[in-house]
Amino acid sequence: MGVLYRKSWQDIRRRWARSVLTIATIAAAVAGLGLFALPALMDRAMKSQIADDQLHDIRIFTQDIVLDAADREALLSLPGVETIEWRTVYFTQVRRGDRREDALLVGVEDFGDQQVNVVQLTSGEIPGPGQGLTDVQNARTGRLVIKAGEVVEAEDNTRATHPIAVSGVGRTLQYSQLAIEDAVVLYLPQATVNEIAGSSGTSSIEVRVSDQQQAQVVTTAIQDWLIEHHPDVVFTNLPDTREAGTWPGQDVFDNFSTLFYVGAVLALISAVALISNTMTTMVAEQRREIAIMKAIGGRRLQIGMAFLRTVALLGLAGSVLGVIVGIPFANFLARFVGNEFLAVSPDWGVSWPVVALSIAVGVAGTTLAALPALVHGIRMPIQAGLSAGSLGTPGRASQVVRLLPLPRTASMGLRNVTRRKTRAIGTVVQVGLAVGVSLGLLALGVTVGRLTADTWDTLKWDVIVGQKSNVALDARAGAILEDLDGVSVAQPVLYNTLKVGDQQVETWGMNEEVQLYEPDLSSGRWLSSADNQAQARVAVIGNALARTKGLKVGDTLAATSARGPVELTVVGIDRRLMNNGQSLFVPLATLQEILGRSDSNAYWLVADARDEPAIDRIAADAEDRLAEAGYPVATEIRYVERAANLASNRTLVRVLSAMGIPIAAIGLIGLLNMMTMNVIERTREIGVLRCIGAGSRDITRVFRAEALAVAGLGWLAAVPLGWLIGRALVEIVARLFDFGSVPYYFPGWYVPIALVATLALAWVVVIPPLRRASHLHPGDALRYE
Repeated sequence: MGVLYRKSWQDIRRRWARSVLTIATIAAAVAGLGLFALPALMDRAMKSQIADDQLHDIRIFTQDIVLDAADREALLSLPGVETIEWRTVYFTQVRRGDRREDALLVGVEDFGDQQVNVVQLTSGEIPGPGQGLTDVQNARTGRLVIKAGEVVEAEDNTRATHPIAVSGVGRTLQYSQLAIEDAVVLYLPQATVNEIAGSSGTSSIEVRVSDQQQAQVVTTAIQDWLIEHHPDVVFTNLPDTREAGTWPGQDVFDNFSTLFYVGAVLALISAVALISNTMTTMVAEQRREIAIMKAIGGRRLQIGMAFLRTVALLGLAGSVLGVIVGIPFANFLARFVGNEFLAVSPDWGVSWPVVALSIAVGVAGTTLAALPALVHGIRMPIQAGLSAGSLGTPGRASQVVRLLPLPRTASMGLRNVTRRKTRAIGTVVQVGLAVGVSLGLLALGVTVGRLTADTWDTLKWDVIVGQKSNVALDARAGAILEDLDGVSVAQPVLYNTLKVGDQQVETWGMNEEVQLYEPDLSSGRWLSSADNQAQARVAVIGNALARTKGLKVGDTLAATSARGPVELTVVGIDRRLMNNGQSLFVPLATLQEILGRSDSNAYWLVADARDEPAIDRIAADAEDRLAEAGYPVATEIRYVERAANLASNRTLVRVLSAMGIPIAAIGLIGLLNMMTMNVIERTREIGVLRCIGAGSRDITRVFRAEALAVAGLGWLAAVPLGWLIGRALVEIVARLFDFGSVPYYFPGWYVPIALVATLALAWVVVIPPLRRASHLHPGDALRYE
């Protein structure tokens, strides 16, 4: 090995503390780059799950329709149809003791021979008559924690209960997601579901096609065949046609991925700043060595390459360690997001392109970060390099600190900050970035929470009574609800879906006799009673829908209903984030006319009393009275759903907090790096102080004052930086969901909490170098080189 190569190894080994900290810094940055592996890991997991579950390409929703083996053969003979499955899907409630939960009963014709949306048995046994599988997500959400052999009661249309013995646990991608979001999901034999639902056919036709590009064509062909051969068929909603190469929840995950990318970039920027600061320190420490090498004939290129080899070795070691940490970090986040939002638990995986990119960025980024300091060092004249001191020189800031009425040890610590200005500023930047990013992420979480709460507060109903069978809610049902004790308003609502372009949009048919929703119109007007009376073809649309479709007041919105095309004139644009700003509000009578019906599928109830027990009682009375009258319904209580929605936002905050881990780690490493280097550089100075009577406690106080001063300055920089980062993140989220302009909340009480947390972490992180400083023997310290 040549002399210059040996020098690189000796530099790393001789200054092992600095080398370890530099490697740790690079590793933290490269681990953050592991976030870029999330889309590949999730896409791989979802494709595998889609293949295992045989996820549908098409779902067609109907009222109870009887299909037989001949129908199956005829449908399978249609061009493009590969496999087909039909089932009854029945929404009801299940009881376990005194507890009731909304539930979705999913029928399976033959658990041993499934073709589409295959229910996988994860534990237990395949259910027989009167038995069922509980979805794996039921226990995770806490809605139904039950063991094999235990029994739940499922309600039918008359509120009579049917015992279901749980034989095991199952899952399938399509319905497990519903278990996360909405209700308990149970998988039962088809005959059992029909018995409970009081039906004789099916309500969900699920199809896989040979060419996903032709899915829309196949959907039309199936609907046309059903209309021709079963003229009584009623399509209860628009078909669900899955686009080629997509999977359920992909839009949500892609939006999360964008936030992850932002976190990775912030981590990389923070790491580059710290690496640059570290490399500047390393080169500054060796200015005398550089000068000596130049004095004995070393060329600039030779000297530069010697240092670059050292930097490259540190970068390679840090990159490899970062990959080792980043792989489990990315897998942990992928599994967390998959379980929380997609009902999928990805297997352990490695994205090799991201691994290669991480190592390349780690080595190249470290080398580039070192170049400015190295160029400055090798260009320095020999005389200047030989005469360079190692402790820095006091400036005006040091003189100002002397005038402050501080204890002597604190004054010495603050003056030390001014002696190494470049290093101190670099560390302040690291701490500022770490705290600023944390503040920004927390502000984003608070903003999302506030917007969610504000959106729920625009709704003035207390209870939604919703249809849960083929029995619609007509005027008689409305009269029963109006007569309930404690109900002041019972207003019909019709929920449905219209297709605008290639997007399915939740549509509300609303009766404006009493306004139970408060819009925030950016332009135009709200719906009126006159619109209902005239069955006017008008609509108010959400701001995000207006932005994505390029619509404004006065434009014609072309949509497709379950019965065919429809045109609506846009009369208003609503800024509220109801349904993420993608809502469509239509007069109730207009939507009824579009769908060919005169009833509704829900009622909004307003309670006389505002206390929660009174609202709970109204919900229970509504279910009981309507069930007695032959209307099976389910209820939704606003204060309960509001709390659940806000609780789900806490999951988002946890995800955002995980994003900040690499950045916070880099900031702490930066502070530890600075203090360790300061202790090493000032070893002889510590020896002098000990010789003139300074005790271990005095030495500790000097260096702790220095660390706390740097942490405090970092906090000062973090406050405006955190506000800006939070504002930028909110804008990113608003653009991802096409919200337009949204209010931004930056809680002022975060600022003092951040100060306390920053100083506390600084106090803890500098303990190791302070222990070294306070335990140095005076003689050893004076002899240190």
